[in-house]
Amino acid sequence: MEKMKDAPVPEGEEPKSDAELVEEVLKTEVNQSTFLRNVGLKSYSNNSGKGTVVVAGHVRDLQHKLERSELQAEVMQEEMAAIKLKA
Repeated sequence: MEKMKDAPVPEGEEPKSDAELVEEVLKTEVNQSTFLRNVGLKSYSNNSGKGTVVVAGHVRDLQHKLERSELQAEVMQEEMAAIKLKA
């Protein structure tokens, strides 16, 4: 990765970001990711895009859960305020 980072950039192109370099290294040098298998996902190279869809689905589900939790917290705060006024 250091070699890729230190490599000269062709004229007219911008240097790659660290994230892009890491992604490129993972694509070329890591055939099976133990981490991805341990968390229940297949390696990126084997999925050819399916992993991205799976992760996007998980992110969407977590965002919905977070929104519901925030709404429930708001409702509970309003109910607490109403109870305090009555007391």
